[in-house]
Amino acid sequence: MLSKRKAAPFAIAVLILGALVATGGAQAPQTQTQPAVKAVQLTGLAGVSKNTKGGLTVENGTLRFAYSGKSVDLPPTSMRDVVTGDDSQRVVRGTLGTLSMFGPYGSGRFLSLFRSKLDTLTIQYRDSDEGLHGAIFTTPVGTAEGIKAKLVAAGAPTSVPLQGSPAANPAVASAPAPDTQPEATTSPKKMDGSAIEIMMIESGEIPLPAEFQISLYENLVEQMRKKGGFRRVYRDGERDSATAPDLVILRSTVRGFKKGSEMARQVTTVSGATAITVHCAFTDKDGRLLLARDIKGNVRFFGGNLRATYDFAKKAAKAAHESASRSAGA
Repeated sequence: MLSKRKAAPFAIAVLILGALVATGGAQAPQTQTQPAVKAVQLTGLAGVSKNTKGGLTVENGTLRFAYSGKSVDLPPTSMRDVVTGDDSQRVVRGTLGTLSMFGPYGSGRFLSLFRSKLDTLTIQYRDSDEGLHGAIFTTPVGTAEGIKAKLVAAGAPTSVPLQGSPAANPAVASAPAPDTQPEATTSPKKMDGSAIEIMMIESGEIPLPAEFQISLYENLVEQMRKKGGFRRVYRDGERDSATAPDLVILRSTVRGFKKGSEMARQVTTVSGATAITVHCAFTDKDGRLLLARDIKGNVRFFGGNLRATYDFAKKAAKAAHESASRSAGA
């Protein structure tokens, strides 16, 4: 009788231990979520303010930018190009060989547009209306290439192949823009300011870093909406632009850089100016030239080299507004 009493607690302990083991074995394995890469969205992500801090992750091939309890997803099917700052460096070196020939960096070696201790990730994508956008992110050094590799593996296109890849995907590689300029007519059509479609900036013969190209484009769209005098501003490829009456089309080609140095500007305030010259051609739907002008963007004093793109955009919008006003007899 005594042995049975001693055995009872032992039996109960064994049963409890067995239940715990069984429960633990029945649990599904936990999947580890990759930590988000700290990032700053500088410009171009629809619905997100400039210079917004957040985190980037790639989940099932989709790029997610999470910030302040919100998130924006970019699926690979919406993307048209994925490029890192290292890609821009490779393109410039491969084309010119000597970086001192190419501004706006302002030294004998390649400098990031956003400081040397940051990576950049630049993504061209189309929204639900087929309008072209360009988003620029800065991330810690050594992280942008990994994000790009995941996106490319999920089907996102890139104009610059990954390190070690033999060539870019021929189905998505950018085709060179036709080297033609619209011819002026003796009686140019008036720019009545009803609508304008802004095409992606072309680099011409100058190897333009992707982040610089996107900054030019996004600033141009923004400033044209604020000060261009048009009732509607369409992005490149936006679906509704095809039915817009009296549509004006703006094509812009970079014609030159003047080498500059942000450090020299900060030290002396009289040297190190950065300048970019862009040829802007405003045409009607039939290609007849309405206005053609070379516009220069500068940053002469304080500010990063990228501010030259903002200066250009303001001047281009002002030129469009003045031309439309004169055409209307204002």
